[in-house]
This record gives sequence, C-alpha cells and structure tokens, in this order.
Amino acid sequence: MSGRTVDLTERLSSFVDDQVRIGRHHDASEVVHEALRRYEDALKADHARLEAIRDVVREGRAAIAEGDFKTIATPADRDAFLERLTADGSTGLSGM
Repeated sequence: MSGRTVDLTERLSSFVDDQVRIGRHHDASEVVHEALRRYEDALKADHARLEAIRDVVREGRAAIAEGDFKTIATPADRDAFLERLTADGSTGLSGM
C-alpha cells in the first residue's frame, strides 16, 4: 500500500478527528478510505445515470427519425400531454 500526504482544511480535519473520537472509525485512514469509497460509488452512479440519459436520447432521436413524435404547439397541447403522462401511471407516449 502506498503512503500519501493529504492536506485538509481545518473543517475537514476536525470532521476526521470527530469520526475517530466518536468511534465510527479506528483512525484517520479509515475515515479517508470510506470517504473515497463513497466518492467512487457516487462517480459510478453518476456515470450510470448519464448513460441512461444517453440511451433515452438515442431512443428519442431514433423515434423522431422514424416520424414517431407529436408536435406540441400550444399550452393546451402541453397540458394535455402532461396530463396523459401522469394519468394512471402510464407514460402517455403510446398512440401519439
């Protein structure tokens, strides 16, 4: 395992000390390890969300290219569309 020196702000240093003091972690390294594991998990989740959004965009573009869309030209059209989206838990997208 490689050693590193990390400079922390006073606030973060106090947070690390508090986590050790209250017994949540054995030492400062454990606090930093958990923080980095959580950060890595958050980055993976962000990446997965972005990929899901990209998939939806690709599907939407393909549907548009096939002519499978409806133009919403007025506020009344918008309101009707949004109502269909929320009615009965359906997406409101089929049959458009």
